[in-house]
Amino acid sequence: MGEKDIVSIVIPAYNAERFIKEAVTSCFNQTYRPVEIVVVNDGSTDSTVGVVNDLSKAVPSSGLELEMIDIGENKGAANALNVGFSKAKGAYICWLSADDIFIDRKKIETQLAHVNKAKALWSYFRDFYSGYSLSNANLVRSSYLPRLRFLDSLFIRSSDLRLMLLLFKNPLNGSSAMIRKKCIETYGQFDPITRNVDGDGDLWMRYSALGLKLSALRGAPVFYREHTTQTSRRKAQMMYGCELTRMRILLTLEKEGNLTWLIRKFAPFFPIIINAKKHFERPFVSEFLFNYILDHRREFNLVSLKYVRSCLSNLKNHQNYLSLDKNRFTRDLESFVKSHTFKKFKQLYEDPQWRRQS
Repeated sequence: MGEKDIVSIVIPAYNAERFIKEAVTSCFNQTYRPVEIVVVNDGSTDSTVGVVNDLSKAVPSSGLELEMIDIGENKGAANALNVGFSKAKGAYICWLSADDIFIDRKKIETQLAHVNKAKALWSYFRDFYSGYSLSNANLVRSSYLPRLRFLDSLFIRSSDLRLMLLLFKNPLNGSSAMIRKKCIETYGQFDPITRNVDGDGDLWMRYSALGLKLSALRGAPVFYREHTTQTSRRKAQMMYGCELTRMRILLTLEKEGNLTWLIRKFAPFFPIIINAKKHFERPFVSEFLFNYILDHRREFNLVSLKYVRSCLSNLKNHQNYLSLDKNRFTRDLESFVKSHTFKKFKQLYEDPQWRRQS
């Protein structure tokens, strides 16, 4: 029997002194070997470095490595993940947020076997636990469409449907993901311009646009910790950042002539999104899509134009839409579109030689 593949776990850490020990220890407890744990210190000003240094002196078994990379200044989680992924030695890479925990000791062992059997380039677990502490955590059974979990298999299999759905909602827990190193090297990783907002959602959209094979596992091996300082609690900041990553995807889809057929394919699910009021959480994205349908009305003969106009009118009167600064958004979007990471993605997406062959 040959040597087993190394699996790397990358942990981006910024002022994580309260949680980093639990995160790293949960990696120690994994049954799979060999495992490499890479903690990327993203300019912490607390005792994060000291905690990790203490842990590195007490690595509990062979086949287990703990390394810390100090990048000096704080540049955001997306950049820290890129640094860790680039330095990782593993053929497969996971990440774990510094405030999260692997609660199933066989998480990596199970996921690696599944990925290899499915011949997938990336994967995730469908469920996770969430709460302020593990003792009071609740099981989160995430779904692509509200209250329609039985349709999840459609979005897992179809990268086109998943891409359109991700415009409105990201049900994938990043700390449960595993990605092949060759996938990251070939098709790109996180975009540093996103900093701490939607770096994972942006990556999932790009992988979906490129048609990269995804597999999803049943189970909930991750505890997602809720606390007052996490970025996801800053609703306005999260909405703004998610709008930027999604609008640049939409502009690319339009430019390449793929938006019409994608909207047609996704059309049966639009009423569900609207009834769940998810379009209000993506005001500029929704405005763009509604206007696109109205401007290309002859190509959408199955869509009620009256319904679309009504949705657009309601959207423009919603507080989320009114709260956004369009001039500022336009300037920021221009920067996002010009980012090095996104330019590399567009080169791949625009190249007909490889598309849908991966």
